[in-house]
Amino acid sequence: MRLPAAAAWLLTALLGYGCGGGTSSVPTMPSPSPGGQPNPSPTPTTPANVAGNWTGTLESPGFVTRTITVLAFQGGTCVDGAWRTEPAEWVGAISGYADVGSFSGSISFQRPADGPGKCGGVAMVSGEVGENTLRWTSAGFTGDCQGGLPQSVTITLRRQ
Repeated sequence: MRLPAAAAWLLTALLGYGCGGGTSSVPTMPSPSPGGQPNPSPTPTTPANVAGNWTGTLESPGFVTRTITVLAFQGGTCVDGAWRTEPAEWVGAISGYADVGSFSGSISFQRPADGPGKCGGVAMVSGEVGENTLRWTSAGFTGDCQGGLPQSVTITLRRQ
């Protein structure tokens, strides 16, 4: 995925503020139940695997549903990456933390200078992460953008 220079700068800036310098935790074994009997179903203790290539949709009222691709990198609980729509009308970066079955963090938004005009924003996003699917939601992006920024955002993706 080739990002415009401004998007590459934004990605670099977010990665610098992201969790790249964080620590990763080592999974622990579940405690045995009283009486020496094993727990019937151990609770997962490792963070969701968000790393990889994902494709799906970005939905927001007032905007056409767009096809989106995401490339995410993960080290322990730290997740950073980039996204773009197809066709490449919108681009951005992702930075946050994976937990057991979920992700929470921030996502940036950038629209190139063509069309309604260059603009950008940022949003907090969170949601479920399955083995091959994820569904994140956000109240919406804040920033300055002619024509407005997506609000009540739902991102639904499948691992490629």
